[in-house]
Amino acid sequence: MLRPTEKAYCLALQALKRKEYRTAVDHFDQAAPGFENNSEFDLLREATRLLVAVQKEMRGPDEADSSLEIEEVFSNG
Repeated sequence: MLRPTEKAYCLALQALKRKEYRTAVDHFDQAAPGFENNSEFDLLREATRLLVAVQKEMRGPDEADSSLEIEEVFSNG
């Protein structure tokens, strides 16, 4: 069985896969107590927060609920 923090982390990753960044941030916040000294967790959590902030800025005051398409780019190296 997973601990509640581990379950919240898994839910956050699933939300990221669906590109539901605000939901992912909520789950990361719930998972945080179980990953206090994990720098990779912190990096993923803060990167997701940044995506939410960018999404909010790009939406602007006139657009109520448009979505931001994020293209994932990977390189060897």
